[in-house]
Amino acid sequence: MQPIDTLQTDFAQTLGFIDKCDDHIFKVRNWALLTTSAVIAFSISQDFDPIALANLALLVAFIYLELIYKSFQDSAIEHTTDISQRIDLHLGGANSAAVMQGYAHSFGRKLQYPSARHVFAILGNRKRWHILSFYLLLAVFSVGAFIVAQFVERAPT
Repeated sequence: MQPIDTLQTDFAQTLGFIDKCDDHIFKVRNWALLTTSAVIAFSISQDFDPIALANLALLVAFIYLELIYKSFQDSAIEHTTDISQRIDLHLGGANSAAVMQGYAHSFGRKLQYPSARHVFAILGNRKRWHILSFYLLLAVFSVGAFIVAQFVERAPT
């Protein structure tokens, strides 16, 4: 197998992994939205408003899970950038040894579970404001539901 074939195969596999991470991120967001809505609805139906505040803990878990997938996705994107540069070298006429020097194949098998510090550091990136704002809005809705429920007059049962 030629080095360019190895790079092309790895590139395609890594792009598939990036797509899979994207899919998981959207699923996590859907579950966060669904769970938040269900907890608020349950707290209203049971006339026990503090249950709505349980969403705050659930949202921390959901954001952590999304950030783990985002961390994996960022690593895969870095890997595809490296592969792209190597393919450009090959197309520019560089010899196979130069193209493959320092190359680490099988990206997905070498993923490490990120530390909590690394995961939450992703939120420090200004380009990732949408992640934090999504979960903050869900938290605001949860707290808002609790506050509004304090002022709602309940019918006697």
